[in-house]
Amino acid sequence: MSQFTLYSHRGPGPNPLKVAILLEKLGLSYEVIPLDFSDDDNNGVKGKKFLSVNPNGRVPALVDHKNGDFVLWESGAILFYLAEQYDQAGKYLGKDTKERAVVMQWLTHQLSGLGPVQGNLNYAHHYWESTYGQKANESTFTRFEGECHRLYALLDAQLGKQQYIALPDRPTIADYSFFSWVNIAEFGKLDISKYTNVGRWRKELQGDKEIEKADGKLPKK
Repeated sequence: MSQFTLYSHRGPGPNPLKVAILLEKLGLSYEVIPLDFSDDDNNGVKGKKFLSVNPNGRVPALVDHKNGDFVLWESGAILFYLAEQYDQAGKYLGKDTKERAVVMQWLTHQLSGLGPVQGNLNYAHHYWESTYGQKANESTFTRFEGECHRLYALLDAQLGKQQYIALPDRPTIADYSFFSWVNIAEFGKLDISKYTNVGRWRKELQGDKEIEKADGKLPKK
């Protein structure tokens, strides 16, 4: 039996990948349960079965079977738990208080900044019309595209100073959290080619075998 159950969804999505990457990096075994974007009682993210795991009806959610079937949801909280519980060397969270603070600074910046803004842009492009019966107006795209570019410029500046986002010498949970969103920038019709430092960093992580393995375990449709 795998140590963890990781709830994901069918189809592309950035947040479950964050968790799968760290599980691979830590050498922890996990089973992926894919869910539909529906309220089906057994297979939907808004269905009764999954809502008993995560009352917010979102993925990822994680169950640690070797720690009393401990259940946790929200990607940032899951990353923190896995690193705190299973990364005794502090490689991915930080080896001292200062390192951990900087890692958490950038992690929470992604969770509160790029993720929600880019997610709203994705929604405006792909789901707004089917939900509301009309296309999103121009000001919607002006707002979310502009904020995305501001945040990418900030990220690019940071990666111009050092090789990785939070700590200069190694990738951390902050990098993995950003990567899952940066890697699907084109889904939101964002041209990020001018952010050359982000491009260098993205290419390096794309070539990481454990990241590739994590991505391969998640359902694409």
